[in-house]
Amino acid sequence: MMGTAILWAELRRGLKNHLAYPIQAACEIITVIFIAVAVPALREGSFLRGISGAALEHPEKTVALVMVFVALIGLQIVHRVVGEESDLGTLEQLCLTPVGLPALIMFRCAADTIRMLPVVLMVVGFFSPSGQVVQILAIVCVIILLMNIGMLGIGFILGSLTLVAKRTGFIPNLVSLTLLPLAMSSSNELPAIIESAGSVVPFTQGIRLMERALKSFPVSSWVSDLMRLCILSALWLVIGIKCFARAERFARERGLLGKY
Repeated sequence: MMGTAILWAELRRGLKNHLAYPIQAACEIITVIFIAVAVPALREGSFLRGISGAALEHPEKTVALVMVFVALIGLQIVHRVVGEESDLGTLEQLCLTPVGLPALIMFRCAADTIRMLPVVLMVVGFFSPSGQVVQILAIVCVIILLMNIGMLGIGFILGSLTLVAKRTGFIPNLVSLTLLPLAMSSSNELPAIIESAGSVVPFTQGIRLMERALKSFPVSSWVSDLMRLCILSALWLVIGIKCFARAERFARERGLLGKY
């Protein structure tokens, strides 16, 4: 019951921000959709050709680019929360709440992911076969939520550095840049070593599953990969929370918790 209330409060907080700044919210949505169409277009060498055909020829890459924005939520939210709450002087109070700081961050990540879902579903629905739209959208929701659980786990690890070392925002930004080549390249286009390293990243597993869903592959051909994504994301989340809890304890013992 408490978890539902916290999630609802986070959803309302984000909605109020969008209503307070509607132009900013509209520009963010337009930017996401524009980049999803423009980048595959420019990659083909012609923007006009891309608008008219490249995105339709490679819908999985267009959707993968939109998913980058979702993955960034999980990857960067821990660092952002630590920085914002430290500036406000409320980080120590959040750490002392019955729910705990990691749980609060998880609820905030879930709320931000849910707010981003309509944009992703709109793009996916555009490229989905007319007779399978509902089924594909349902699968996409599951893939995105599982993927971002794992990306949040990585975000907790990066956020641990923020708690201890401070002013490390460039690290999540650098890690975020690595998502772009993963989104724009197919599995057979990447060097073997990069493909092996990317295989343990939930984002990579998510976009590969998304590609199969868009191409209407039989469920039996990718259900094992969905289970693999579930296990991988759970492992990242557990490892990330443990790292963050240790960093939180280290920062508290040395009086670093309220500083940024």
